[in-house]
Amino acid sequence: MTQRDVSQEHETLDRLLGPVADAMHAEVLVLDPETPGDVAARRLERAGVSGAPVVEHGRVVGVVTLGDLFAAAAIDSEAVRTTGPFLRYERELSRCRVGELMTHQPATAVANWPLTRAVALMVERGVNRLPVVDDNGRPVGILARDDVLRALAARLDRRPGRPQLLPN
Repeated sequence: MTQRDVSQEHETLDRLLGPVADAMHAEVLVLDPETPGDVAARRLERAGVSGAPVVEHGRVVGVVTLGDLFAAAAIDSEAVRTTGPFLRYERELSRCRVGELMTHQPATAVANWPLTRAVALMVERGVNRLPVVDDNGRPVGILARDDVLRALAARLDRRPGRPQLLPN
């Protein structure tokens, strides 16, 4: 495959999948670096997400996940799955602050990027989500791997001659 072929293939994928803005969630849970770990865990659970951007002075400064919280509190994630809610570990989690546990200087995406660029960054950095930021580093959304899969499935359903997939 020539360089030109590769370039054309990338352009086709970019057109097919569209920009990050079409796949991201514009409503995003954000956490403050001073949020206690137990409070962060409850907020993540209530929102039905496993991670969130950490915002200070309006700018994304990190990302924290339930895995980060479990690790800091020495909680075995397998035990959490098999013995009940992780909130049994509130005392351990309350001793930690989100700012101590978060990934600093996280990878971020921009809404007008091609979705393919964000996917490549997720793979390169080994992350499951990217905060989407504006030019000043303020959060405008979040892109998770599930969002990428939904965008891909939606585009596949729109191909000419392809029968529409019906939801279950």
